[in-house]
Formats: sequence, C-alpha cells, structure tokens
Amino acid sequence: MICQQKEYPYLLNIILGDLINYRGGIINLETGLVIIRIEGKEIIMNFDILLLGNNEAVLRMLWL
Repeated sequence: MICQQKEYPYLLNIILGDLINYRGGIINLETGLVIIRIEGKEIIMNFDILLLGNNEAVLRMLWL
C-alpha cells in the first residue's frame, strides 16, 4: 500500500481524550484511496497512519 504525507498533520488522542506522546503523536501519513466493502456496501476512503512499531492501536473513523 502506498502512503503519502498528510497536507494537514494533527495530534492523535486516545479513546479517553489524552494526547499520545509516542513519536510526538503526530499523524502525518495517510494511505491512498482504499475500497472497503461491508455487507454489500462500498466505501472509498483513505486512512491516517501513526507508526507505532509493535504496539497495538484502536482505529476510528469519523463520519463527516
């Protein structure tokens, strides 16, 4: 998958609202467009990326 620099980087919050300090907690990468198919519906979107090494992460999508 190809990644690119975000035009507008932002700080990442954890579920409780605190900022993540790992590698500065700045989301500065995003995927290209990805096709997602769920229960017969198709969505095309990109995903923001924070490199966490071997740590697990919770992903969240904001529907605007």
